[in-house]
Amino acid sequence: MAPIPKPKPSTIAAIDKHYVDEARDWDSLGISVSLAGAECARALFYEFRWASKPEPATGKRQRLFERGQDDEEKMLRDLRAIGVEVWGEQERARAVHGFVRGKLDGIALGLLEAPKTIHVVECKSLNTKGFKAVIKDGVKKAKPLHHAQIQIYMHVLGYDRGYYYIKCADTQEYHSERVEYDVEFCLRLLANLERIIFTDVPPPKISEDPEFYLCRFCKHNSVCHNGLLPRVTCRTCIHFQPERGGDCHVSCARWAKPLSIDEQRAACPAMLFNPAFVPYEQVDVDEEAETITYRKPDGSIWIDGATREEAA
Repeated sequence: MAPIPKPKPSTIAAIDKHYVDEARDWDSLGISVSLAGAECARALFYEFRWASKPEPATGKRQRLFERGQDDEEKMLRDLRAIGVEVWGEQERARAVHGFVRGKLDGIALGLLEAPKTIHVVECKSLNTKGFKAVIKDGVKKAKPLHHAQIQIYMHVLGYDRGYYYIKCADTQEYHSERVEYDVEFCLRLLANLERIIFTDVPPPKISEDPEFYLCRFCKHNSVCHNGLLPRVTCRTCIHFQPERGGDCHVSCARWAKPLSIDEQRAACPAMLFNPAFVPYEQVDVDEEAETITYRKPDGSIWIDGATREEAA
């Protein structure tokens, strides 16, 4: 009897395709609170300036995201089940003129460790290794990104206690840690983020080695280390301006107008790369023609503004 042929496309492939089709391709308006404590300032700069394409959706990635949401809802239900009052789920938190952005997991009152104290709740699902590291070393050392996240939420919302509430995805164990608000840490962190947002020059590389552990899997590796030109968007343009005093407002200095999210993604015909993004030697500027001329490492000349083909 002939073997049953493997179906093409397979059921699993069709399920994965469904997740990919349902996924939304998006760029963050600012810097996510979940990334705010990143060790590499240059990566945050590239993230804010949309230097690289968003990571492509996959079935696995989307299911992991959904599992995180499901775990969060279950963890908050379990708090309510023992009489803890929980509110503020998905409440927006904004800092640095709206460019540092996040959504709260929740706010809790009635935790048994301190029943009269309001806590900012941050829920996370971790693998066994990460879970044990938090138990051993605490969130600040074991998960500095999570520590920065809960600190910013406390700072923005005006509370002085956080509740870091984690679940081991492998064993279903729970663990929690009360976190004290650190005003000095928050002010330093937010000042650093403000410098990143309002500068036109990428911060120094965290390493010159593209295989450094923080660089190897960074989505900006090719732009940062391998001489790839960034995406063509308003955010990589010399005319891009973040604005102070609003909620993530940005404008174009060339046209003296605010920019919508769609306009930023599309860029206009007058787009010129911010020279700090271009890995070539700048040799000339023609203000009247609105072009910038560069010499590549092989000696050839490229005129930015004359064509967009190379940067597409």
